[in-house]
This record gives sequence, C-alpha cells and structure tokens, in this order.
Amino acid sequence: MVTLANDPVARTIDFLGLRFIDADLAGIRKTLTEALEGGGYRYVVTPNVDHVVSYHHGGDRALVRAYDAAALQICDSRILALLGRAAGVTLHPCPGSDLTESLLSAPLRPDIRIGVVGPERAAFEALRKRYPEVALTFIASEMRLTVGSPEWQDTVERANLAEWDILLVCLSFPKQEFFARDLAPKRTHGVALCVGASVDFLTGRQKRAPKGFQRLGLEWLYRLSSDPKRMARRYLVKGPKIVPLVARDVLAGRRGRAATGAPSSAILPFARPRRAGASGAVSKTARPPRVLFLSTVLPHEERGGGEICSMNVIEALRRAGCDVEVLAYRRSGSHAPLPEGFTSAGERAIESAEARLQSAVWMGRAALSGEAYSSEKYVSDEMRSEAVGRLAEGNIDLVILDHAQSAWLLPIIPGDLPVVFVAHNAEHQLYADYARAALEDGTASLKAQAKAAIYRREALRLKRLEQAVLDRASAVWALTKADAEALRQLDPEALIEVVPVPGKTPALALDGGSVKRPSIDIGLLGNFAWDVNRAGLDWFLDEVVPHLDPRLSIRVGGKTHFAPGTVRAPVTFAGFVPDAEAFLRDCRVVAIPSVVGSGIQIKTIETLALGRPTVATPIALRGIETVPDGVRVAETAEAMARELTAALQKLGIEQEETASNGILWWRERRQAFDEIVQARVRSLLGEPREPVRATACIDGDEAA
Repeated sequence: MVTLANDPVARTIDFLGLRFIDADLAGIRKTLTEALEGGGYRYVVTPNVDHVVSYHHGGDRALVRAYDAAALQICDSRILALLGRAAGVTLHPCPGSDLTESLLSAPLRPDIRIGVVGPERAAFEALRKRYPEVALTFIASEMRLTVGSPEWQDTVERANLAEWDILLVCLSFPKQEFFARDLAPKRTHGVALCVGASVDFLTGRQKRAPKGFQRLGLEWLYRLSSDPKRMARRYLVKGPKIVPLVARDVLAGRRGRAATGAPSSAILPFARPRRAGASGAVSKTARPPRVLFLSTVLPHEERGGGEICSMNVIEALRRAGCDVEVLAYRRSGSHAPLPEGFTSAGERAIESAEARLQSAVWMGRAALSGEAYSSEKYVSDEMRSEAVGRLAEGNIDLVILDHAQSAWLLPIIPGDLPVVFVAHNAEHQLYADYARAALEDGTASLKAQAKAAIYRREALRLKRLEQAVLDRASAVWALTKADAEALRQLDPEALIEVVPVPGKTPALALDGGSVKRPSIDIGLLGNFAWDVNRAGLDWFLDEVVPHLDPRLSIRVGGKTHFAPGTVRAPVTFAGFVPDAEAFLRDCRVVAIPSVVGSGIQIKTIETLALGRPTVATPIALRGIETVPDGVRVAETAEAMARELTAALQKLGIEQEETASNGILWWRERRQAFDEIVQARVRSLLGEPREPVRATACIDGDEAA
C-alpha cells in the first residue's frame, strides 16, 4: 500500500520489484487530487520496459533508490501490462502522454498551476497556445542538462522557487527521475510527474504511433521502424531482458506462496547448504559485497534494545566495506526520514498493545496457519514482494536474517546464497520461560493459566521455526552464550557463535563530555510496559524498595503501568525518556533488576559504557562476562538493597575515573565486534577463516 495523502490510500500491485498503482486513468486522477489535498511534496515515475530492465540490470543504485522513493509508479507500457497478464497480474497501462493530455485538457481543479521543465521555450509556447485556459509556468533548463552539474543545481533551485501544484518533468530517462528526487529536500508542496517526451508529442514535435499500433501494444514497433538506428539497441537488445525477469518473478511468487495464492509462512524443506558459504571471495569481487538485511522493523530510530542490536550489525557490516540494503517495516506513526539504503515494506504496529484489532487478526491467522503469532504478524505480500524484487536483481552476495520472526522469508532466498541468522534471543526458550513465570506463584488465576498456555504454544511453534532457520543458515550469530547453547540443542551441527554487540556509541566517547553532579540517587531505565521488564520492576518495587532508606530519590524512566509523574514514595515515574544517556548520567547509581529474560540487555551495556556505578541481577548481565569497575551483582532483594546502599556511600572522587573505564570497556567491545563481523563475512564469501585477535569483552571463547 502506498499512502499519497493523509487519509486516502492507493492500492498497488507488486510486479517485477515495483509497486504499480492499481487504477485506470480516472483512478489515477483521483489519487493525484487526493495527494494535492493532503499537502507535502511527492513525485511519480512512469516505468516502461526499458526502465524496468535498467532498474534491475543497469547497476545504478541511485536510480534504484530514486524509483523506490517515488510515491507512485504508473505503468507506462502496454507491453508491461501484457507481460503482467501472462504472470497473473492485472496492470492498467497509462502512457505518460495520455496522462499529460488528460491533466491539461481537464485540469484536476480550476485554479491548478502546472509547471513544465525540460522542453524548449518554443515547445512550451506551443503547449500554452493549445491549452490557453491552463495556468502554465515555464522553468528554463539547458538542452543537455547533466545530473549534478551547476546548471542542474540552478534548474532544481528555479523549479523549487516556482509556483506550481503539478510539475511536468520532461527530461530523458533517468534524468527526470533524479530531477524529481532532487526537489524533495526543499519542496514542500506539489506533485512532480516524470513524463518524458509527452509535451513534444502533444505539440507535434514528435509523432506518436497511430491508434491502431497503440491498441495492439505495437507502439515500440512503430518507433523502431521510424528511427531504427537509435531504437534498435533499446528494443532488440535491451528490451528482451524483461522476459527472464518476468519468469523469475513468477517462479519466486510460486515458491513464496501457498497454493491458494495467500501469503505463506510455512518453512519449506531445504537441503543443508555448505556451511562455508558461497564461492567468490571478497577480494576478488569488483564491487563491495552487497548484503540484504531482512528484519521485522526498520531499526534506524533505535527505539529499543533489539533495534540497537540490529543497527550494531548494520554499521559493523558497513565498516567492513559491505554495501548493506535494509528491508523491514516502518513503525506505525513514525515520520523519521529513512537513511540511505533503508527501504520500508509498509507500516506496521510493532507493539501488539498498540493495535488490538489487528493483533486479533494476526492471532486468528496464526491459529489457522499453525504458525507462531510473533512471526505471523510480520507476514505480508508487500514485504515478500519487496524482498523478491531485491533478490531478483541477482547481485546480492549475502543475506542477513535478523530475528527468528523473519524466517518466513526463507522460501524466497535462493539456495546458493549464504545466510546469516542473527538470533537476538533463543525465542523458544524465552517463551517457555514466560510460560513458567506466569504460573510461578502456584496459585495462578485462570487468566494467568490462559496466558501460560499461549506462551507454551508460541514456544513450540518458534522452536520449529528456529530449527528450520538453523538448518538453512550458513552461520548463526547469537548475542549471549546461554542463547547459543539453547540453539545448539536444536541443531548441534549449526555454526553458532557469540558476537559481543556494543550498543549505542556513548556521547562521552564522541565529545569527552564532563561528568556532572547527578541529581537522582537511584535510577532505573527501560520499557517496563513489556511483560519481561515489568516483572523486574515489580520485584524491585515490592521486594527491594522496602529495604532502602525512604529518604532516597528513586526515579524510573521509560514506559510503565504508572502514569508519568506518579509518585510512589520514594519512587517517581518519569515516563518516556527522550535522552536515555542524559537520564543515566543524572543517576548516582543505576539499578538493573531483571528477573527473567533472554538475549543481551542493551540498557545494561549502555549503563556500563557510561561508567555508571551499577547494581544488577545476574540475569541483567547475561551475555556480558567481562564488566568494567563499578558493577555489583545481587541475586536477592536484600542483597540488591544492600549493594545499592554501599554504592551510594562510596561515590565521590572516583566517579570520573569510573566513567573513563566505561568508555575504554565499550571501545574494546566494539573493536572485538567489528573484527568478528569482518572476519566472518569474508569467510562466508569464500576467503579462508581467520582467527580473531581482539578477544576482550567476548562472552566465552566461541567468537575467538
């Protein structure tokens, strides 16, 4: 689905890695009207066969990004429509010239302003003479405009300053797509349409094929016969490359769908690939290794520990010289711009509590399919189609499967591609722990028993899912030793090793910020609306706080079941914290009272990197065997209260030294992480496996 305005949504059809609008000319006009009413700037591309082949085989990443960033993709070719029909896809062809003529003959509204860039002044004047009732604006440009040149920048600036609602970008392909894209940073209103030679056709400077040729889809033949020298390569050499793309799209669609045509989350059987990975070493590749990173949520906002871990892997891959493309869902309600290389497969409510109706639908689908709910919620045609399109390009060297919940995409990944599975948790073990925790007190209510039953079902389904991805993966990167051991129980032959994710880069490491005097005695930080973290918070409030001096100031940052500003003496609940590091640096001592969980706890790493005096439970330190000075471990409530009190009494002149130790610890951890990622990627792509020299902060010896 592609949203073009605040409310209206234009349905799209996924074909050949592109998203074509599912509408005829009237529907396109309606969508453009809604887009203008919605405000903001958007641009529209009009792909034909030549454009699609260039998108897949042209080797121009900038073109791919420009196309992907378009708000709308209109099928410009009757040949594409015929090929779509053969593949079982219904496309509505709308040539750019027909759309342009429609917008000029019958403007979307009486006061609409239409800008024109690309044609000569004489062609523009002929157009204005033909459509005298339309408010047309001419934007001058050089005849042979070069992308990125000073003349190009001047033309972009003129177009941005001009007053228009619709801009007809009449440049050659792909200049027009780049021009429309380059307007985006400054333009706040309007829709730009990439319509090529439309104005020349409308003013008679170029002649279109007769209507009979157009109806039969033979406009290409007319143009070839009219100008064989210029058109021969385009239609006879380049054009036929569309056929294998269509065939690949059809085959991928069959492989990734159930017989009914509905999206399938079933894991198909795979022969175990060679653990060493695919052939072709990095050093022998003419371009940087290209990595497709498939995840559940786009992690660039780093809203939680999982997203921070994902960004750690992405950034390490890029520091290792890889060209990384990230494909996942955008979090519902997020408006943060996507970084380069990040592609959205649509919006999705990541926290189920924020979409109760949709969660019920996902639960129903999971019940019918027999799959895990936490995986089924991420299954969609949009995600599958985006992933198929990326893989169909044929130049992906390595696939990163981030989270077990992304494993439903396994059937579309070619068997000869190496796959790295990033296991944020041993999911089946985590949900089994949830089930036990729900019944922990032995007097569980019916609600708790039902919850435990749901968790047990989820654990069983996720166990099957993890077994399938372990069987397919060339390598598995676990975040803790405990998770690695749990996964080895499922597949003893799998190549599983622990990677020491470093968490966010502390600001102290960047600017050498001074250590100010904290104002909070004890601080807790996390998303305590999540059941796992809430259990730790409840334990702290009920069991630890009664053993502490009531005169202390204790502040809880992050979502909780208490409203922000609530005071439960001596505890104050601050609610969402926009700057986690500033909050932690304002705490004299940090408490991390985790009592259940799996995977690494990123907030623990961030706290340790800042050198904050910390008291944590053993579970909070899972996956972190080497810790900096100033960290105390407490297994019981009485011990945590005692250690918190002792830590508060010992603060003073050593605080700055403790902060320095934390930064050093973080740097060593990131260095080890980078070395492991770089060495393992090279190994997966064919180079000999190398020992990793940096072993500081690594959990055990699995990664060494």
